[in-house]
Amino acid sequence: MRSISLKELFRQMRLNEAARSPEERKKEYIFVLLLFVFFAAAVFTMRNFIAMNGITADGEDLSSQQMPRGNQALESAKALNAKYEAFRKMREQSPELVALSDAIGRSPVAAVVPSPSLAADTSVPEFVPTVTIKGLVVLGGSTICTLDIDGEESGQIFKPGMTFGGGKGKILSIDSKGVSWRWANKNHRTDL
Repeated sequence: MRSISLKELFRQMRLNEAARSPEERKKEYIFVLLLFVFFAAAVFTMRNFIAMNGITADGEDLSSQQMPRGNQALESAKALNAKYEAFRKMREQSPELVALSDAIGRSPVAAVVPSPSLAADTSVPEFVPTVTIKGLVVLGGSTICTLDIDGEESGQIFKPGMTFGGGKGKILSIDSKGVSWRWANKNHRTDL
């Protein structure tokens, strides 16, 4: 088995001489295959380089713009500086956030208390409770009902005019078809 040099291989390929042994043919096929792979990789790399060269940091295609070359470089540099500045601020604040979460027992919202001015300005929306009629009695002018109301004891007895929900809700009227009630200055009706 003799070794073949690259120069000899090129000469044989140029003169179209047939390879003499299966080993030599195998080396030729591998060489041609590697040559093709490297050529394809070079073409792919150059194509990507050319495509990336025409894109700014903001993702805009420079070929569609009619800016002078100096302005393009300046805009690209400004965008890169803004991104770097944002990254630097994030890196500076990251240890502070870790220390804060460690100080409050790894629960970032456990010790969060709004400032008094913010707490006064912030109000939790009042949700309309679900009212379910369990029983209804209408005898002449006297009416009474048993209701299940969210946030109240189950099965309480109510008469017209009674309040619930800490005074936020009020029973307006009771009739044979259902109960009318008010919550947050809005009238609601629960039918049988």
